[in-house]
Amino acid sequence: MNLNNLFSTLDSQIPIAALEVLAPEEATIIQWLTSSAQEKLECPTYFWNLGVSELEQCQIAADGGLVFKPVAEYKRPAHIDPLIYIFHYIESFTGSGVFVLGDVHPFIGKNSPQLSWEILTRVKNLYHRLKPTEKRIIFLGQNIQLHESLVRLIPFAEVPLPTIEQIQEHLCSYLLYLSESATQQDVPFRVLLNTEERETLARAALGLTLEEISDYLRLTVKERLSSNGITIDATVTPLVVEYKTRLLSQMGIELGKPASIPFGGLDLLREWLNRRRRLFTQEARSLHLPQPKGVLLAGPPGVGKTLLAKNIANILNLPLLQLDISSMLGSLVGESEGNVRRALVTAEAIAPCIIWLDELEKALSGSGDTSGVSQRILGNILTFMSECQSGVFVVATCNDPSALPSELKRKGRFDEMFFVDLPTEPERVQILRIHLQRFGITVEDEYLEAIAANTAKFSGAELETLAAEAALLAFDEGQPQQVSLGDLEACRQTITPLAVQDATAVERMRDWAKTARAASSAIADKPTQSLRTARFRNVN
Repeated sequence: MNLNNLFSTLDSQIPIAALEVLAPEEATIIQWLTSSAQEKLECPTYFWNLGVSELEQCQIAADGGLVFKPVAEYKRPAHIDPLIYIFHYIESFTGSGVFVLGDVHPFIGKNSPQLSWEILTRVKNLYHRLKPTEKRIIFLGQNIQLHESLVRLIPFAEVPLPTIEQIQEHLCSYLLYLSESATQQDVPFRVLLNTEERETLARAALGLTLEEISDYLRLTVKERLSSNGITIDATVTPLVVEYKTRLLSQMGIELGKPASIPFGGLDLLREWLNRRRRLFTQEARSLHLPQPKGVLLAGPPGVGKTLLAKNIANILNLPLLQLDISSMLGSLVGESEGNVRRALVTAEAIAPCIIWLDELEKALSGSGDTSGVSQRILGNILTFMSECQSGVFVVATCNDPSALPSELKRKGRFDEMFFVDLPTEPERVQILRIHLQRFGITVEDEYLEAIAANTAKFSGAELETLAAEAALLAFDEGQPQQVSLGDLEACRQTITPLAVQDATAVERMRDWAKTARAASSAIADKPTQSLRTARFRNVN
């Protein structure tokens, strides 16, 4: 059921519906339900949950706000369960009305420890008995997972996050409201935002509810109040990103920072990404070209998959959202799946963007999971990837693809699966140069090539460590930023690559790589060269 046809559904003798809404928007939605019920069904709206001691009628005040008025006729005897009584009251109610019942779904939820068979049967009875009446019920809350006996009876709708157009409209109206309030208090209020800056601000706020945007604007006004009044200009845009970052992090979503270090090599992957960069533009969408789904990056630990994920955001010029699935796992039944689903909906609202799922096999392998949570989370992700058309590009990284569920690895799930192997010799030269330049160090190409030839089993992380150790060694010897080949070779001998320590695991991954696409062109390493001559030529 779509939110837009909620009331046509209720008006067609379907007496109960479920509506999922983010907690900050509950009051806004109740206000919308109150207005819509009066307009479309010509009946009042009532609100009840376990947190209120009585039934309340919802009314729209003269200023357009929402007020709750206690219903005097509602008098629950002290010895009767409040949830039992509200259903009894609705059944015996003689008038018409829409009853919004908040947070009732745990008592009628699928596999919920709070499931009450008495409440469940009462809801089923009410569904049939309210059909010929003018009484309707809306279950309101978060993470609604109805019992299987109710799924085909009660239609479900979800309140979507606002679009950029809705946010722009809300910004204009709410800034006008704040300006009028400031004027009444003789406080100068200036909005110095042109059309482009307003759109940028609205885009930065994507992923927030309208109520959260209102909260941010009020907070900004308080913080910017000075003797000169209040000024809202383009400097508020980075602040709304910080505000959004804090809120999303509580949901297990981190706004990734752009990569500060480029990646070396991986020419085939880089070429593949560059060819798809324009598919995220408005031009491509207007031509109805298929939106890229994502890539799976698999490879041994330390080859730079994390750095690569951040660089993909730079290449595609899209915001990066990192989903920490482990932090979304909750103790309540359905909570984990609800958290993941909410995170995916948030990503869809921010789209076009990149979702980064790091070390995916750890979250979805399902080892030791007897409750089926991992499988349900996997189902949410697979459904999202197959149905999302808004430009959400999934970048999943894993160290052990054999531990991933087979449904995730089948052809067509991702646009492509890339195997990120240990760097080739030319790539090792690039990686060493990048990391040495971070410390302000320049080394001649022939010396980089010599050390690269002797680091055949080094990963990108181990080459980074080699560069850092060499820079520290030169600093300790009183020659900062003057790294010699001898320094690099001395540090190289202290590092035992993981590919040597766990050669079996690396070879097992290379066997899997035969079914994936190589991220780098195949280049045969040259035979190991002697460093003796080069070392003596480079003595300082």
